[in-house]
Amino acid sequence: MPVLGYSEETRLQYGAMTLLFFEPSHPGGKVNEIDLAAYGSTRGQFQFQVTPYAYLIQDKVSVTLDFRYQNWVGSYFGMGNDVDFDDYVNYDRERLLFSAEVQSSVGLPPAFKYGLKIHYENSAIDFDDCERDCSVELPDVHPGWRNGIGYQLAYDTRDNTNWAVHGFLVQWQQIFFDNHLGDYTFDTESLDLRGYTPLFWNISMATSALWQRAGGDVPFDMLSGPDGIKRFRGVESLYFRDSQGLTLQAEFRKYLGWRLAGDIFFEGSKVGDHFSELMRNQWHQAIGFGGMLALNLKERLYARGEFSLIDYKKLGMTVYIRSAF
Repeated sequence: MPVLGYSEETRLQYGAMTLLFFEPSHPGGKVNEIDLAAYGSTRGQFQFQVTPYAYLIQDKVSVTLDFRYQNWVGSYFGMGNDVDFDDYVNYDRERLLFSAEVQSSVGLPPAFKYGLKIHYENSAIDFDDCERDCSVELPDVHPGWRNGIGYQLAYDTRDNTNWAVHGFLVQWQQIFFDNHLGDYTFDTESLDLRGYTPLFWNISMATSALWQRAGGDVPFDMLSGPDGIKRFRGVESLYFRDSQGLTLQAEFRKYLGWRLAGDIFFEGSKVGDHFSELMRNQWHQAIGFGGMLALNLKERLYARGEFSLIDYKKLGMTVYIRSAF
């Protein structure tokens, strides 16, 4: 299918995507999938990505792989929670990424899961000369390898991982990056809480809270903050960033008929250098709505396009596949 969309980070996107679905290994089992995508943008960006999803041993083991090449243009707005939409410096990044996530419930009840996370990445970043009256202090770009390994612990009762209607998820993740594996030593942690419930008129409600932390010699593009696509939609990735981040979300979803659905969402996000500062800092807020088109109705897999109003003064737009959370 064609890729045509718009986001704050990419401007106009264009390209193509192929989704391959495979018969489950047993009746009623989860469907294996491979996503392939290649797209560019009017901002001079290009990305090629291959993402297989596999389920093994009667769905007790899941494997997600991510192979990605990016030749990317991004914007750096500085550090901290109080940033200016109009005060930024652009940078060019060439990135090669491989990540693997393995989750298992072998030996435990199906809702309890444990897993392994592997992250291998090489990045080369160059900041552009500021052509405006900008006051952003540039960070250390941390070129080279950022390689790490970590673990996940989860309790997951969701009825579907693409579009959950009932159940909840509690997931803790920690990844350790070490200069014996790559060029830098730092660590990242996250606590992801999500809940889902059906309401009325075929409407369901989804809520989430995500806490993030990054410590050590952390590259500026791997600090805590919203991704702009799934967490706090409509801004550029890590528009505001720091050592810790907190994002709260609530969304109402409704299946409309045929392959169409819609959503209304409310989101808040903020960052801080440490936990007490994070709690004191003011929230960034977003409200929005969107439409969805089912790519695989049986698997509840949708493509979505959403508009959001950021801090009640800036319009954002996001086009992506799968639900935000």
